[in-house]
Amino acid sequence: MRNKFIYILLLIFLLGCSSQQVRIKRTTISMGTTIEIQVIHNDNQAANEAINSAFEEVERINRKYSTYIDSNYLWVINNSGVSELKVDDETFYLLQKCNEFYVVTNGGFDAAIGTYIDILGFETDNPDEPSITEIQSALEKVGWKHIELLENNLIRKTKPVKINFGAIAKGYAVDRMAEILRNNGIKKFLINAGGELIGEGNEWTIGIQHPRKKNELLGKVILNNISVATSGDYEQFFEKKNKRFHHIINPKTGLPSLETQAVTIISEKNIDADALATGVFVIGPVEGLKIIESLKNVEGLIVDSSGTIIKSSGFDQYFRR
Repeated sequence: MRNKFIYILLLIFLLGCSSQQVRIKRTTISMGTTIEIQVIHNDNQAANEAINSAFEEVERINRKYSTYIDSNYLWVINNSGVSELKVDDETFYLLQKCNEFYVVTNGGFDAAIGTYIDILGFETDNPDEPSITEIQSALEKVGWKHIELLENNLIRKTKPVKINFGAIAKGYAVDRMAEILRNNGIKKFLINAGGELIGEGNEWTIGIQHPRKKNELLGKVILNNISVATSGDYEQFFEKKNKRFHHIINPKTGLPSLETQAVTIISEKNIDADALATGVFVIGPVEGLKIIESLKNVEGLIVDSSGTIIKSSGFDQYFRR
């Protein structure tokens, strides 16, 4: 899974809690990052059992779709060698979401760029600048335009493209963990999966990391029954010849997108926020803001390449300095 090492300061304000309620905070490692769940509840055992189930779910998703695990479900899809194959309902849902945000972001979000990720090496210990020849070769093997979603959970690949759910799976996992907590009677919780967050039932306040100043925040966001996701060029990167190479790839060039430093998206579902944060980052501040403004129940904050902060019209209702 694509790592998103977003250093977010969580400032938790427990407002309106009765004396019978306690806060339980637990963490696990999955999807290449720290997963943290905080719960406010009056039954310690029930809360811990719900958290256990949520952690089991995120690890199930990780095992199924991680690009680090050979012969898992995603590996079979990427290496089947056939042009058409049938997938299960869960995978088809993720593919439909990938298609939705490919269209919404005019190709900025593209889950079929696994070959680009391979040549940049961010999923190895030695990332490096690809050669022009490598990029030109990869251009023939990437792009959601080579994927069709058919009836009965069938997908067709007109080229041997590799799908990578790195920009959407963590958001999906957050939504699934939240659903499990709700189904177990937990009404007040905060989930943080390496910067993909959802908070419910309480005024949870989280900080948005400054993309160029490690120990500073751009501001704070209030979460109550809503999700937030951030994509930034400071999460995974290396520098070579005074150039910054990061993991958010422009699918049209095969190289990192350079118009943006960071994007924070607020939406109802974290899977949507996760995909939009990446897609808006790639497409750039001008078109990205237009896309955010066109979507219902979505707000965003964009930091452009010069460090200028651009906010959508409704972002300030959640934002605090």
